[in-house]
Amino acid sequence: MNVLLSCIGKRGYIAEYLRAHLREGERIIGTSNTPWTPGFCACDLGVLMPPIASDEYVPAVIDTCGKYEVTGLLSFFDPDVVTLARHRDALNAVGVVPLIPGEHAASIGYDKAHSFQILRAAGFRVPDTTIDLDDARAGLRSGRFEFPLIVKPRTGFGAANVFIARNEMQLEVFFSYIPGMLIQQFVYGDSYDLEVLADLEQRVLQVVPWRRLFSQAGETQHAVTVEAPELLEMGEGLAKTVGLIGPMDVDLIRGPDGKTWVIELNLRFGGGYPVSHLAGADFPGMIVEMFRGYHPKPCIGRYTRGVCLLKRLQVMGGPIEPFLLGLRSGSTSVEDSAVRLAAPP
Repeated sequence: MNVLLSCIGKRGYIAEYLRAHLREGERIIGTSNTPWTPGFCACDLGVLMPPIASDEYVPAVIDTCGKYEVTGLLSFFDPDVVTLARHRDALNAVGVVPLIPGEHAASIGYDKAHSFQILRAAGFRVPDTTIDLDDARAGLRSGRFEFPLIVKPRTGFGAANVFIARNEMQLEVFFSYIPGMLIQQFVYGDSYDLEVLADLEQRVLQVVPWRRLFSQAGETQHAVTVEAPELLEMGEGLAKTVGLIGPMDVDLIRGPDGKTWVIELNLRFGGGYPVSHLAGADFPGMIVEMFRGYHPKPCIGRYTRGVCLLKRLQVMGGPIEPFLLGLRSGSTSVEDSAVRLAAPP
């Protein structure tokens, strides 16, 4: 069995977590559109791919899966999740188990205006949201909205281009910063997250709540697992509402009144997953079981409370050609751009 980690980026630690459950001879294959990809160093094979928006992208993914006898696939990048969700059947046809959500679920997670509509209709507490500047202005006049307001892309990720508008001039400037922005009620409180995993039949297998103590550029740096039965229930409900398959990271805010707001859904591994792993919630172990055709038993809430996460910088490098292992950033040929990487010791 070989596993493909699509758009691996900096998530080499997920490859290392998965490797602990692989058998001798089984390989991890990472993909990216650039050789400057730190996660490649945790893989057995690195493959350069065309841009996700290219017509060549999905055929290149499918060709790679067939060429390297891939059994299971995960994605780490929101636009990639949405793209591959449209081609689950094609991946299944070449013998791949894609542990990514269906197209409808992927669209709910990716489009934050859609998330707002679906989650509010399902009864979850979500910040009031609009995609219309005139509607926001009318809301300010009526008292529906008040400053400050969050302005961010409907399909953004990694906290890029997220602004806090404190007056009407800022609101107008930020809303016109790039196409496709939305305006959202600002919610005060403490930051929490949920890590959720569901199987191919959309059964929820595990939910882990943790408090986010510090993040930078959308990346969780410090976190601690917490005891929160109501968040376990919320995680199950969110997974069932969207029809989750695979991992999901949920951003939450717990307000001064003790009630919890759902801010965003990311239908992939989140940057804070390691705190759940350190607390004993072994998502990669259950994922490998699913790739092998087994059905892991649900273990919701089975994790250690009070486990912390701190991240540090890791330096890697060397002479440029040997270090980048000949991967060429301009190549779109799977045959030409696949290079065996040194397996971790």
